[in-house]
Amino acid sequence: MAAYKVNFILVFVTNAAFFSVQLIFMHLVYSNVDTLAGWTKYEMFFYIGTFNIIDSLWTFGPFFNLLAIPGMIRSGALDYYLTKPVNAQFLISLRNIDPGSLISALTGIILISFALIQGGMELTFGRAVLYVVSVFHALMIQYSVYFILTCSSFWLVKADFVDSIHGILCYFSTRPVDIYKGFIRFVLSYVLPYGLALTVASKAAIKTIHSPEYTLFLVLSWSIFAVSIGVWRFSLKHYSSASS
Repeated sequence: MAAYKVNFILVFVTNAAFFSVQLIFMHLVYSNVDTLAGWTKYEMFFYIGTFNIIDSLWTFGPFFNLLAIPGMIRSGALDYYLTKPVNAQFLISLRNIDPGSLISALTGIILISFALIQGGMELTFGRAVLYVVSVFHALMIQYSVYFILTCSSFWLVKADFVDSIHGILCYFSTRPVDIYKGFIRFVLSYVLPYGLALTVASKAAIKTIHSPEYTLFLVLSWSIFAVSIGVWRFSLKHYSSASS
């Protein structure tokens, strides 16, 4: 939504402030320890940069579109998109884009470049390709989970909890899933796998990642996406237009 300049400014400023706080906090933590759950200071900076890139791509494409779905359902505006001769899920998910969010992604690119140089880490061509593929699948997981939750709007008058859940998941996912234990790690890895997605994406570029872990990541990505399609189709079968 490029027309929403105020939104862009707020998102950019908020992101810049948020990630600045994260970096300062991590700098303070690593002034007392050498590693955190096996992650060095600059590996953690790379992770935070990756989070920023994925978050910016999320804002660039699906986020504002999915955020508007509950209102479209209540007003009947969804009908307009259902009558178009294209895949309705694709259309309502990417009908508008926010090119300004890509500027925010530059912050992440600068940060991962800084982390690679200062940490003495080598990003080979093969790892760079794997990183791009992993970022795409991480974004797919984030999209699918949010979309599935948003489909609750077909039955609920309000679905404000969806964005709240998304915010909580993002907050916990600002750290690699490796630092968590027990229930939180299980949720971030298998139930609402934001944490797993971001961790694997970063590991693919700068750390050792084992085939079973990466295979699980890919299978989860496509499985959750398939579930989102199924939930969407099921929801449409029970949809009664507000305008009818």
